[in-house]
Amino acid sequence: MGKAADLSEFDRGQIVMVRRLGTSITETSRLVGCSRSAVVSIHAKWINDVDTSSRRQGVRRPRVIKEKGRRRLSRLVKQNRRQTVAQLTAQYNAGPSASVSEHTVQRTLLDMGLFSRRPTRVPLLTKRHRQLHLQWDREHRDWTMDEWKRVAWSDESRFLIHHVDGRGRVRRLPGEHLLHSCTAGHTHAGGGGIMLWGTFSWTALGPVVVVE
Repeated sequence: MGKAADLSEFDRGQIVMVRRLGTSITETSRLVGCSRSAVVSIHAKWINDVDTSSRRQGVRRPRVIKEKGRRRLSRLVKQNRRQTVAQLTAQYNAGPSASVSEHTVQRTLLDMGLFSRRPTRVPLLTKRHRQLHLQWDREHRDWTMDEWKRVAWSDESRFLIHHVDGRGRVRRLPGEHLLHSCTAGHTHAGGGGIMLWGTFSWTALGPVVVVE
């Protein structure tokens, strides 16, 4: 896991905000992807910073982005979970609301619980799936050619224009880790793609269907 010296200013800001919201050191470490010692040192530095005395006294700044703006910001995040704070700020400022800084957008996102996390890697096959596959294979290993000719096979696959290196992050709420838009298989796509389903048998090819 990353040490304090290896973390970006954005990650440091996330650690401070998450800890301020009452998240444990262990959970903060997991969310940001760093060591527990990094969480402790960064949070302690923030507390001891002389420029943060007003925050230590519990003084909260008034919200620059009001409730309506927060709902709009949430919609922008859900349109593309991989957008950076700079991109979200540019989109937000393109609307009818008053212009805000990237720092304000980042602080609002963290306050809303929309943390930047590594995308969830969903296993292709679970242990149970593998057991069922093996069982099915054993039950059909003695089939004749005529029996196999009565079988139709189908599958689906996603075709992408190109891929990225997979080191990106997604912005999501707790509990959204299994949403399709928050998983690694989805977020590694770049430039668009299409999901297709098809089927074939011994005698014919079936249709190719676009899966929305």
